[in-house]
Amino acid sequence: MEHETFGKIVAALRREQIDFATGRRWSQQKLAEETGLTKRIVSKIERGRQARLEGVVLQEMARAFELTSLERREFFAMASQSADRAVVRADLDHREVFEKAWASLGAIGLPAFLMDTFGNVIGINRAMVSFHGCSMVQINEAKGTVEGVNLLGLLFAPDSTLRRVLGNGWHSNAMTVMRQWRAMTLRYRHTERFRQLFTALSAFPDFPMFWSASRERRQDVNSRLRSHIYTHRLHGPVGYTVFTDISLSDHGDLYLSAYVPQDRNTIDLFQRLAGGSQQALPLANWP
Repeated sequence: MEHETFGKIVAALRREQIDFATGRRWSQQKLAEETGLTKRIVSKIERGRQARLEGVVLQEMARAFELTSLERREFFAMASQSADRAVVRADLDHREVFEKAWASLGAIGLPAFLMDTFGNVIGINRAMVSFHGCSMVQINEAKGTVEGVNLLGLLFAPDSTLRRVLGNGWHSNAMTVMRQWRAMTLRYRHTERFRQLFTALSAFPDFPMFWSASRERRQDVNSRLRSHIYTHRLHGPVGYTVFTDISLSDHGDLYLSAYVPQDRNTIDLFQRLAGGSQQALPLANWP
């Protein structure tokens, strides 16, 4: 990633921090104090003028920003001088990547969905629709909202079907998805697209609280696996682990997530849900 882009991300992360002594967002001086750097160095980093970023500097910034392990992985990777497009082979066509992920979504005999780096749900299979009791009317209504069919929007909208059917499992689902979303979007925090989405999601009453709480260091995130055991409003007790596969392309990452059952009741439930057609339903365009 170019130094200028990395600097913008550092500036965006700095502005997310709140100085509880003043109630204001961190200044460059505050970040300098928290990291042991000088304000001049912080300014050079944010302007992309600091050519050399030593490991200890990156570690101090990651510590000051209280990044989780997954977020640190993204942060340190972004500090590399390699451009994003150089990571993926030039001959790896993004359309081919998408087609393979889409085919897998339709073939998986488990509730599954496909989303992009911003958490926008690109597609969903029939088993997932049945599991959450969604109707096409509700899905089309979500398409017309400011945030679109976004996983965070589906979770945090006060009147969402997903929030209702998750029952006592909503809180754990919302928190784990929020933590993963923070890591997924870290490299896009400086973009207008992220700011617009974040503003739209912040309109939901619970979103700001979960955004802040997900930064607590005592609950570090070091894996994309998410396990849930709760009482579903439609299907009763369920237990499953969310497995996520990441497909890379020069147009961004694709995340294919599937619910893998943990107990006999959930196995039987998912088998029933997967009994019909597993044709995937498109919800958003990509890229």
